[in-house]
Amino acid sequence: MPRYAQSSINEVSRRTSLSDVVSGYVKLKRNGTNYVGLCPFHKEKTGSFHVDEDKQLFYCFGCGAGGNVYDFIMRAENLDFVDALQFLAQRAGVTLEEERGTSKEKREEDSDRRRRILEMNRLAARHFYENLSTSGAEHARAYMERRGLSKRTAIKFGVGFAADGWDDLLNFLKESGYTQEEIVTAGLAVKNEKGRIYDKFRNRLMFPIIDVRGNVIAFGGRALQEGDPAKYMNSPETPVFHKGRNLFALNLAKSVGAKNGLILVEGYMDVIALYQAGIENVVAGLGTALTEEQARLLKRYAAQVYVCYDSDEAGQKAAQKAIGLLTEAGNTVKVISYQGAKDPDEYIQKKGVESFKALLSDSKESLEYQLLRLRQRYDIYDVSQKISFLTEAAKILAEIDSEMTREVYIKRLAAETDISTESIKTEISKLIYYKQKKKTRKEIYAENRTERLDTGFTAAVQQQSIATYKAERLLLNLLFFHRRVYEVMAERVESEWFTGAIHKSLLSKIMAYRAGEEEADASAFLVTLTDEQEKQTAASVLYESFVGEAVQAAKEAAEKLETAFLKKRAGELVREGKVKEANEILQRTKGRRG
Repeated sequence: MPRYAQSSINEVSRRTSLSDVVSGYVKLKRNGTNYVGLCPFHKEKTGSFHVDEDKQLFYCFGCGAGGNVYDFIMRAENLDFVDALQFLAQRAGVTLEEERGTSKEKREEDSDRRRRILEMNRLAARHFYENLSTSGAEHARAYMERRGLSKRTAIKFGVGFAADGWDDLLNFLKESGYTQEEIVTAGLAVKNEKGRIYDKFRNRLMFPIIDVRGNVIAFGGRALQEGDPAKYMNSPETPVFHKGRNLFALNLAKSVGAKNGLILVEGYMDVIALYQAGIENVVAGLGTALTEEQARLLKRYAAQVYVCYDSDEAGQKAAQKAIGLLTEAGNTVKVISYQGAKDPDEYIQKKGVESFKALLSDSKESLEYQLLRLRQRYDIYDVSQKISFLTEAAKILAEIDSEMTREVYIKRLAAETDISTESIKTEISKLIYYKQKKKTRKEIYAENRTERLDTGFTAAVQQQSIATYKAERLLLNLLFFHRRVYEVMAERVESEWFTGAIHKSLLSKIMAYRAGEEEADASAFLVTLTDEQEKQTAASVLYESFVGEAVQAAKEAAEKLETAFLKKRAGELVREGKVKEANEILQRTKGRRG
């Protein structure tokens, strides 16, 4: 992939207003000097998504998403950094210049590798399709006939056949001008421990995986031999394919998803069966559990997602997890329930498309589905099971943001179980309180956990840990934004005072950044960070604004951190039996804050 000059990145940043970009996705309202709106990255009723136009940073106080304009576009459009940069450059009318530090040969090599892999995949897809007509593919054609797969549908999806041999595709691609190493890199061949190279897909019905731009990026293969332990096999991760970022058949479904929503199923044949029956707004995962990136991708192409997983226990558990991820990504979720078939493909074969359309019309909101599933597990006429049922139901309702929705289901539960609404509300309120408390503590201690001295760790020391955490964040913020603080404190602050790995790393990088930059540009600084968790922490730290005497505040924060560090060290010495040394250290902390 190309590497672009920092001057080009800076020019895109200079010509781009974060609030203007965000306004294309979120309705923003001015709040003082900032803007506020509903977060596009998680479902919420009250706006916790903030944009600081001066700093060119966004931060959501609900889900913790934060960053600069590139981070926003990467999340909103499901792009990597280079694609996000190109997206914004085109919007701003900037011509990007490639980085001179990277050799022209290297840039051309990376670009050529991706191009050749995509071309290999296209040729492989054609080869697999042509294999279907050969004499060795009778059993593949028979399988397709048993599954009711028409020739027209097979052509639409590019279904093919991987021959039952070790080097059918390998030889074809070598004859087409590709090396064995290239074919392995593309995930179309495998190299074993002895160095032997052979076809990855053998004796399988093949399904090309095509991205929304129309590129064949990978393959899925369905075993045709009975007893094969790997019923489905997918391409490995390659320079052009990442399982968690793509969906099968989204290239076909995206045009109808915005109007009709998208139906999410588990298998390729489920997609194909529904599509062949005239239901074209259907997609599937790629052999793994649904990911956050896939959930956001669905949100990009459809306002509503219908989950229609297999009817067995494993399928229903996977559906529960998918519902959570889809909801977090801001999707409106409904669930299609059915009986008498193991998956949507079999249901269509047995009961027809009209029956499936009726299921679609009768699909339940995800909350109602979860409560109905829960109800099936308990006998509410047994007191202990009734209590268990209500306890689990309260946990589900505690996750709901809408008070009105929660009220409706509380009344329904009360009527069904003959338990007062007040009792159910009390249980839910308790769970919400603990959830919020846990969330707060998680935010505070994330990657900044202090070591407990022993099981008798006191409340006072816990408060000190929270105070230390806040002091670390304040000091990082002041060092970054205030040149005078950096000049005064640069030689006085020690990284060992910081309790978390991410805060220590940020201290080092902020110091290096300010040593070379007179002006503090938070957005430009975030571009230099490659670790996602570190970037999110930096966005959170730098989004805050300090009002007051910065140098004095920095000195007090530094003193608090050093004191906490010395006390911790004294505790370690006590446990080692070195009481005298511990007392000497503690003498240095007398009269100090913290």
